[in-house]
Amino acid sequence: MGILDRFIGSPRDRFANDTLRIARRTPGVQDARYDREAFAITVRRPGGHEPIWIYLSNVYSECQGSGRAERKERIDRLIRILTEPQADEGWDSVRPKLRPVLRPATFGQAGVTGVVPPISRSALPHLRELVVIDHPESMAYVAPARLDAWGVSADEVFDAAHANLERIARASLRRDWPDDPNTLVRMVDTGDAYFTSLLLAPGWLAEVSERMGAPVVAFVPDTNTVLLRGVPETGLSSLYERAEREYGEAVRGLSPVGYVPGTGGRVVPYTPPADHPDHAAARRNQVLLAATEYGAQTKWLTQQYERAGLDVFVAQLLAVAWPDEAPFTVATWTDGITSLLPEAQFIVFVRNDVAGPRIPWQAVAELVDLRPEPLLVPARYRVGHWPPPEVMDDLRERAAG
Repeated sequence: MGILDRFIGSPRDRFANDTLRIARRTPGVQDARYDREAFAITVRRPGGHEPIWIYLSNVYSECQGSGRAERKERIDRLIRILTEPQADEGWDSVRPKLRPVLRPATFGQAGVTGVVPPISRSALPHLRELVVIDHPESMAYVAPARLDAWGVSADEVFDAAHANLERIARASLRRDWPDDPNTLVRMVDTGDAYFTSLLLAPGWLAEVSERMGAPVVAFVPDTNTVLLRGVPETGLSSLYERAEREYGEAVRGLSPVGYVPGTGGRVVPYTPPADHPDHAAARRNQVLLAATEYGAQTKWLTQQYERAGLDVFVAQLLAVAWPDEAPFTVATWTDGITSLLPEAQFIVFVRNDVAGPRIPWQAVAELVDLRPEPLLVPARYRVGHWPPPEVMDDLRERAAG
């Protein structure tokens, strides 16, 4: 923090204070406070039992370079949408408005302590599926408390959302698709089309491939963008670079990974064989997504354990790229130190600051009784002392070359 920041606050603080002033002048807002650590403001409405949390990271990024009037308009609209009381919707009225959405694995998880995250389930590696209520000017994530009020299960909510998505997917397939697989199709959502959700519609990407005349790979670098293109024999190096760049620059990044139709109509990560031109690029972007999600989780968990005074080491997921080898992820298991181990492609066992060979994750999971920590997404496993000597001998026999 610079000298000026100490007196007038950082740019983030000044932005938050502007937001706070606007919130306090918004009709229906009883009280508003700034949580600097979370970079969020909490808003209370008359009669509201719980505060409304308005996280500012996205709107702060979107307002960079904007004039004062435009910035005020963006903030005012955000607060008005989030604080406007919604109708007390019952299950029958809300069911047609449900939509499934793809989000990064840590979305809604690494947040403020005590705030219950929305309902979600695993969709793809390091991506999860959530459900929103589609309103004309906004969307509201479905939280567990809503299920109790509606008297339905999470599965019923997801089923209803997918039934609505199926109608959206059918409508999108009736559009005029190019019959040249070399054409790059860019679908940009303006707010209510749910384009990235189409990857959750079974069979949708397979039918797009049929219309374009070849297997199509899909990229979703941010929550509003879908990139589609057939896979040429020469590979997709430039498209991988674009997806990685857009993912890195996105305010609401989603994934730099390419996805293709899999069995049962569901999409899966595109994993070309080692002799394919796209092998290294595909692996690189998969590693990038894993490292990004585990990195966000590592930071948050470390802060939580430090505040609680708990001596638990949150192990990092390390991304490694060597000249003659495709990128991969690795984590260390240090003997005698209680740590939360991420699910890396390779585990290195360390004792007395001496690192052993790389052991593939599949071998570790097969030979060691690893149990995931409850509620952590992406998954982590609490470990301490090394496994017994005979197990370590078996693991060393399976070490990577």
